[in-house]
Amino acid sequence: MSLCIKCKKDTEVHVVMLGLAGSGKTSLLYQWKLNELIDTIPTIGFNVETIKRKKQSLTLWDVGGQDQIIRLWKHYLFGATVLFYVIDSTERDFQRIHLTKMELIKLMSNDDLTKVPFIILFNKSDKPNSFTDEELEDEYSFNIGETELNINSIHKINVMRISALDPQNFTKILDWIELIQKKK
Repeated sequence: MSLCIKCKKDTEVHVVMLGLAGSGKTSLLYQWKLNELIDTIPTIGFNVETIKRKKQSLTLWDVGGQDQIIRLWKHYLFGATVLFYVIDSTERDFQRIHLTKMELIKLMSNDDLTKVPFIILFNKSDKPNSFTDEELEDEYSFNIGETELNINSIHKINVMRISALDPQNFTKILDWIELIQKKK
């Protein structure tokens, strides 16, 4: 018999973190896990870590973003509670921007992600050569800070400018996940 009658278990959140190679997914993962920035190498396959904060237990799947791995993303989507899509906000190469948008559109139309909330993270926003809010909005058609954007009423989307150097970003993300879960 349990001594704790009214204790609530941690909310378990299964997060899949995707984005093109070099967007900063692994740096974000380990900043959030270890509270320090570490040198990373390109992820071949995936990294997975569980992070407990507040009343949430997040299992984050950081999946590589190289061309040959992007084709395998679909295998990591089953059971996702939230999807993080990380974009390098310093990336100004037209072909990479186009590929980033195309992969995001594919994810948003994937049946395995129906009604899964998306958090679009424009990483590296602390860099002097990063896009301004206006440039990002023009290039990607998202409003920075948008928290209730619905695309065909399938996904709730939050769009944030972040930096792997600022651990406070993770608190904002957790707050949004908690808010979304309360609305379910």
